[in-house]
Amino acid sequence: MDFYYKLRDIRKLKGFTIRELADRSGVSAGYISQLENGNRGVPSPDVLMKLSEGLNIAYTELMDIAGYLEAPSSDKVYEPGVPVNLRRFLRENELIFDGMVLSAEDKEWVERMLTVLFWKERQAAAKLEPEEK
Repeated sequence: MDFYYKLRDIRKLKGFTIRELADRSGVSAGYISQLENGNRGVPSPDVLMKLSEGLNIAYTELMDIAGYLEAPSSDKVYEPGVPVNLRRFLRENELIFDGMVLSAEDKEWVERMLTVLFWKERQAAAKLEPEEK
């Protein structure tokens, strides 16, 4: 199955419209529509990163579907001084806060709160970046 069919299936399984995915990922709705209709080739890894965040799925999963990886990597290496994608970290790790293990729902709420916290900065940054082509 081609990448664009899989992308559309994932989006629909998550219950998102193209516009909602665009808002969540920062990738334009027009570009997503072109991808899903097969009018564009496989997107760059940078765009796949944005889409993975918007779809709330592992980046490696989209990279694999797009044909960039031979097999998904499960190696998680965190080096001091190297930025870690907090959204992915929340989603892909078992976490404890004040002695309580966070459930999937707890982690979703933490993610939502962080999204609200940084909303203004993201909107300002989006105005400075050119739209995806």
